[in-house]
Amino acid sequence: MSTSRVVRAAVAGLVAVLVLLTAAAPGLAHVRTSDGWSRLRSDGDRVGYELGLEYEILARAIGMGMAAIEAPDDGARRAELEEHHDLIETYLTDRVRVFVDEVECTMTLDGSDVRQLPATDATAEDVPYAVLDLSYDCHGATSGRYLVDYSVFSGAGSDAVVDDHTTTVDYDLGGERGRIVLDGGHPRFSTGEQSLGDSALRSAGLGAGRVLTGLDHALFVAALAVGAAGLGRLARAVGAFAVTNSAGLLAAVAGWVSPPDQVLGPLVALSVVYVAATNVVGPESRWRLPVVAAAGLLHGLAFAGELRFADDLGWDLVTSYAGFNLGIEVGAAALAAGLFALVTVARRYAWFSLAHVVAAAATVVTGLAWFVHRLL
Repeated sequence: MSTSRVVRAAVAGLVAVLVLLTAAAPGLAHVRTSDGWSRLRSDGDRVGYELGLEYEILARAIGMGMAAIEAPDDGARRAELEEHHDLIETYLTDRVRVFVDEVECTMTLDGSDVRQLPATDATAEDVPYAVLDLSYDCHGATSGRYLVDYSVFSGAGSDAVVDDHTTTVDYDLGGERGRIVLDGGHPRFSTGEQSLGDSALRSAGLGAGRVLTGLDHALFVAALAVGAAGLGRLARAVGAFAVTNSAGLLAAVAGWVSPPDQVLGPLVALSVVYVAATNVVGPESRWRLPVVAAAGLLHGLAFAGELRFADDLGWDLVTSYAGFNLGIEVGAAALAAGLFALVTVARRYAWFSLAHVVAAAATVVTGLAWFVHRLL
């Protein structure tokens, strides 16, 4: 090939490259990235999490408004973060998640601040960062397998604000320390080892605690015990509740169903109303046992919403689910048996009939109040 042909081919190739770069320039110019930091420290059954995010991007992503986006100084930015505390907490609840042995810890936003980071090669001036202090209650878990799931600025609608986001994680969890970078392609990491026995026992305690301290669940079981005509009828009712409750909990944990709280909450309240009312007007109704079984399904779905589990199906999740479910059933059976024994003794006294009607009426009114409140 002659020299002139080589030159012409080189020039043609250069022109083609320039044309392609020119065409791609608008798209390249639109790309915006952001970074931040995450500092996690476990302390007993709590995890402290300091999260740093670019203030402007956070304000745009969650819709804090133009006044927040254009805040002139750090004092004004701090005021905007405080004003939008609940909005920020709601946004982060499903995007910065911490699990111990597959059980999700409960997050609260304890405080916020603003910190200026110095200019870098990528920024012409200092950049204000929102510093968010998160606290996670891990329900008594002081050790085990920690899992962190991070999806800030990666949900639908945030693409208009940022194209890529990374966070540098510095962690000290359960005695294990390290650093790792999370981004859209690598949104989670885990550390530590899970003891299946300890996890099952802890989950069982959580399950028993939920049924004994959750007022609507406890009141439902209490109404079953008070209205039972005999130990055999109570055993059948509690057994039906246990079976369907387990099925509802399993269906929700496995992700097969996910009813909205606006529907589930009122129905659980109505289940309390039904059992309390039939204690007086129809304790022998042939519909009572089927309704109790249906109510068990609703309560199981509600339990799953109160305590969320990780998405990865494996022995860790199976152990936590089994322990939690066992705790619910043991707690319900213990509560029903204890109250039934007290009621059996109380039936010997003349005042029991009146007390029974008054307690049933109070339970019906409470259930109806919950029903109305949860609808609004």
